[in-house]
Formats: sequence, C-alpha cells, structure tokens
Amino acid sequence: MIIAICFLTQSYLWGQSVNLENSFKVDTLSSQVLTQRIEISTPTISFKYDYKANGRDVLGVIMPKIISDSTSSWGGVILKSGDGNEEDQFAFDTWASKKWGKFSATVELGRIVSPASKPWDFAGTRLSYRNFTTEFYALSYHPMLGKKMTKQDATYGWLAYHPKHAFIAVGKQDRQYWGFVGTKNLKRFGNFTFINYQPETGNFWFRSQSGFGEINQKFFCQDSYVEGTSYMVVPVFYYKHFSPICTKGEYSLKVDGRRTNGVQNYEIMMGKKIGDELLRVAVGINSEYQTDLRLAPSFELYKSWKFNDWQGTVELRYDLLYKTLNGYLIVRY
Repeated sequence: MIIAICFLTQSYLWGQSVNLENSFKVDTLSSQVLTQRIEISTPTISFKYDYKANGRDVLGVIMPKIISDSTSSWGGVILKSGDGNEEDQFAFDTWASKKWGKFSATVELGRIVSPASKPWDFAGTRLSYRNFTTEFYALSYHPMLGKKMTKQDATYGWLAYHPKHAFIAVGKQDRQYWGFVGTKNLKRFGNFTFINYQPETGNFWFRSQSGFGEINQKFFCQDSYVEGTSYMVVPVFYYKHFSPICTKGEYSLKVDGRRTNGVQNYEIMMGKKIGDELLRVAVGINSEYQTDLRLAPSFELYKSWKFNDWQGTVELRYDLLYKTLNGYLIVRY
C-alpha cells in the first residue's frame, strides 16, 4: 500500500497514469488477496508489477513504442517472473509491426533465462489481411538458433475469419483445442462464445455471453475478440481481467460449463443495468456434479464511478454453492 501511495503521488508530479487492481477471496475458512497489480504508464514507457498468491509474480519494464509512425512500430519489454528464488525467470522480448494497405504483420522474438535451466526461446507472428487474422507462436525449452524443435517443445496458433457481422476462430494451445464465435457491428444484440477441450484429460470449458438492448460495443467488437482469442490460446506473463456478465448489456445472459478432473460445474446467470449506470447486478444458478448434483444461487454486483481524473470499479460475486465471496477492485488515475 505504501508503494501504491508513492506511485500515486509521483503521478501528480510527472504526469503519469496509474492503474491499481486487486482481487480477493473470502470463504468460511480464510480470506486471501489473490492478485495485486501496480501499473504506471507514460507515452513511452510503462512499469507493471503483478503479485499472484497462487502463481509467479511478474515485474516488468515495457516500452511499447520505441520507434513508431503511422504504419509501423517497434517495442520491447524486460521482465522478471518468480518469487525470489533460483526458479526465477528473466525475459527479454521485442516485437515489430508494419501495415501495407489492408495487410498487417507483427513479428515477436524473445528469450527466457533462469539460473535453474538452459535458456528458452520463443518466436511468433500475427498476420492480418481483410477478413482473416492468424497468429502462431513456438516455445522451445532450449535456444532455437541451430537446434531443431522437438516434441517436448510447445506450439500455439489460431486462425480467425471475421466478416462484417461475425467472428469465427479455431485455435490449438499446445495440447488443447479452442473454438470461438461472436457477433459484431449489431446495435441491439451481441454474443461471444468460446469452448476449450483437452483430449488427454477429457476436461472442457465453455462460456457463452450475450447482451441485449443497449449492448457493450467495446466488448462485442473485433478488437476485443482478437485480444481475447490471443490471450486464451497464446500464454503470456501478465494476466488479463475481463469484466462480469452484467456489464455486457442493458440485459445480459451467461451460460458457463466446465469439467475438471471428473467434477462438472454449470451455471446460468442473467444480468440487468439499474438506472443510468447506478448499478449493475446479476443473479444465477450454479451447480456441481460428481456423484451427486448440488445446486445453489449465485450473485454478482458491479459499480463504476468517476470523479475528475479518478476512475474506479467494484466487482463482487457471492457463490452460495461454495459459500465464497470474490471481489475485484480497480482504481485508475
């Protein structure tokens, strides 16, 4: 908290933007801060730190536009991932993008070094032309130069077709498969659905989100779908947070299901905007099935606010099935 206050104070002096995010979980046994993010950005450089209670912390310096003009850009990042031991990893990553009319290309190269292992290399590209976009990445657990890829190395890729009112994509994440479909450029209805399947375990996950009436155009759009598809298929160091179902429209509907190691969970939830952005709420039924079926209601609440240059959101979810309260707080300046 002291570090966050110092960053906020410096933002007044240096004209920076500051983003603070925090997620927490409270159940019958304990309360826990799951993630914390501190991000300071200027037009030329960003500092981002992610604390993860159940994962590897990430601290990085990001330079998104070392060189940039109307058709091309070059950027890079230096980061550390880990919890302060010999398993820590240091990544050096650079990328360049270029547009030629309706064709655009991005190429990315990186190396991950660690005291506990040999250097890892990764390389990838994203290509887009008219109604098609594709992305492919390879991760080798050894230096790529002069050595061949092996079966132990990982590959990730997806291909999307996106005409005027639709987005359709398929992807392969190492040994998992993904499918995506969504609507776009519609005024009163939006839907985005994805499915994940793992053949080796039989685990799956699907989610369908719909908005009705005054829909969230920033979610039901091609840029959002490309970002979400890439994030789901291609692994990244920093996590992304996606807002709850009640933010997807004046009225909203979510259907979610997954199977994890023999346990199946299904949920259906409906959301509603109350007043002129006074509040957004959602109510649903969650379930668990392994040998017996368990059912219980779930509730979500979302509130955003703005005061001068300050912005914030509060997201709360209470799941009676597991007697768990989850929250996500965001403050931006």
